[in-house]
Amino acid sequence: MAAPHTGGSLRGNAVIEIGLLGSMRIRRNGEDVTPSAPKLRQVLALLVLNANSLVSVDQLCEELWEDHPPLSALTTLQTYIYQLRRRLLLATGQHGAAFGSRPPHGCPAILTRVGGYELRLDDKQSVDAYRFDQLTEQGMAQLRTGAGEEEAALTLKAALSLWHGGALVDVSTGRRLSAWSTQLEERRKSVQEQRFSLELELGRHHAVLDELSEAFRAHPTHEAFAGQLMRALHRCGRRPDALNTFRTLRSHLVEELGLEPSAQLQRLHQEVLADRGHLRGPAQAKTESASGGRRLGPGPAQLPADTGDFVGRERELDQLETFLGADRPSTGMRVVEVHGPPGVGKSAFAVRAAHRLRPRFPDGQLFIDLSAVGEGAQQLADVLSACLTACGIQREKQPSGLDELSRLFRTWTADRRVLVVVDDALTASQIRAVLPGGSGCAVIATNRYRAHSLSTGRKIVLPALSPEESLQLYDRVAGERSRQEDPTAVQELTGLCEGLPLAIRAVAGRLTARPGWSAARLALRLRGNPRMLLELPDGTQSLMTTVAASHRHLPAPSRELLRLLLQRERPRWSLDEVVTRLRPGIGDAETLLEYLVDVHLVQELLTPDARLLYSVPRLTRQALILLSRDAPAGDVPNGRMVGAGAVRGTGVTLMKADVRR
Repeated sequence: MAAPHTGGSLRGNAVIEIGLLGSMRIRRNGEDVTPSAPKLRQVLALLVLNANSLVSVDQLCEELWEDHPPLSALTTLQTYIYQLRRRLLLATGQHGAAFGSRPPHGCPAILTRVGGYELRLDDKQSVDAYRFDQLTEQGMAQLRTGAGEEEAALTLKAALSLWHGGALVDVSTGRRLSAWSTQLEERRKSVQEQRFSLELELGRHHAVLDELSEAFRAHPTHEAFAGQLMRALHRCGRRPDALNTFRTLRSHLVEELGLEPSAQLQRLHQEVLADRGHLRGPAQAKTESASGGRRLGPGPAQLPADTGDFVGRERELDQLETFLGADRPSTGMRVVEVHGPPGVGKSAFAVRAAHRLRPRFPDGQLFIDLSAVGEGAQQLADVLSACLTACGIQREKQPSGLDELSRLFRTWTADRRVLVVVDDALTASQIRAVLPGGSGCAVIATNRYRAHSLSTGRKIVLPALSPEESLQLYDRVAGERSRQEDPTAVQELTGLCEGLPLAIRAVAGRLTARPGWSAARLALRLRGNPRMLLELPDGTQSLMTTVAASHRHLPAPSRELLRLLLQRERPRWSLDEVVTRLRPGIGDAETLLEYLVDVHLVQELLTPDARLLYSVPRLTRQALILLSRDAPAGDVPNGRMVGAGAVRGTGVTLMKADVRR
């Protein structure tokens, strides 16, 4: 354990210290009060890592028993909380207060909250994991503000000195604690790499040689550690050992991952063979550190072609690029989720942003289309396996299970700068399965739903195009034909499309394919036949298929509420109106409405007098009405069109990434 910290008192002048970076240790005034029962340690670790935040009963039960909690789970959990309070004196049974009553301010305590429990720590620095984070941020800030490499190196060394083994090494871990442990270990490796780089820059290769050797033994496929060890050994006059480090790295990479060392490591190997005394100048070292570390050889480049007629979205693109592309010392992998109603152009936006960011992710760009997974036509494990194959890992060397494939993907990306575009995710769990492991990586995910359970990163909601942007998109798709049309008819056409790029492209594409038609004629047909606009294809999709895909995954209560909202032609509904008309027993009306807002089938409007009103957008309403009448949308059960001449009952699905959603 680190030196006692005086941040948290139990009673009187008592001091509590909590250690998770190594074996779990809980001390009170120097006395070891660590629970020995595995389940108690597991509950305590989860509460500590979420200190001052609610941990729900569901989260605790999932951690303890995963998907198979016993019938007595709630009673058992209450017993665990009781035992922890008694063991650590986290309740106020002293000084005449009844046991279990609310402790005074300043006392660490396990508080009972609505739906769960909270470990209250007025000073989180009593936990070594939080002190590690604080010192890490301090060291990186010293580098940013020019305080000097010497100060930054000392601060990062102090942060690493808090570790006494693997994170949660003697705590049983379920899904949540396992994820926490992995994140802590990845952050530790990142800090080690930064600190070793600073020490080598300062000429302290002798001082860090033993630590580098230990780090490489613990992580024999970590190329950054291998390269730093090779440089240190060479500078210490141990060229044979430096060459042997490269052979050891290559052996592990080939045997475990089927990969050769990166181009940079191979160049370093050649430099050591040639016995070049400098190996790398200080200026080059600083440039490489500022750009995020090492540069690997060419990686996968799977991005679909950028959409040539893309318009608008400059503000959203700038937000995304600022978050994902900025050079920041943060060691956390960055995620941006892109949401929006059907047909608003989520995929086209993600691809445009990814192409703009390509230079910042030199180790590869991956495009993972999950549409077939969401519709049940493909397994997520198969998609991830194909992704690993594109990364150069042979299929016969890949594991079979999804969890194992995810771990292998995180391993491959751990020391690389890779951009991953995840298209058409259905749930947050799908996104988690394909998240890379390296802090230099980034993810852009398009999602039909607001995935509240994915608590990391940023969320961007795409609005409909403005009337001016709609006309601009129509002109780009129609080309020369647009200049020959009646401007009033063109404005009517784009107005019917309600700013949805999918509909605008479909309309302009239909006119381009029919030279004898005019914009006025098509507008007349669309006014008389609303279904026609919904079913006009743009590539492999139409508005009908995109709405159908969102509607198909709704739970039964949400479908029933939608049918209610579609019963009468009215633009807006208040919550009270919905409550009075909703069938008793179906569920909470406000919760159901919020879910429909989250899946972008219903809009939420705030009136000047602060009342919330709900409405179904016109085109979405028309599509849902047709779906409820068993319209030809049923001909495309997988949400993708085979073509303009789709035939009822074919059951054929076109598995192709379409970037026009």
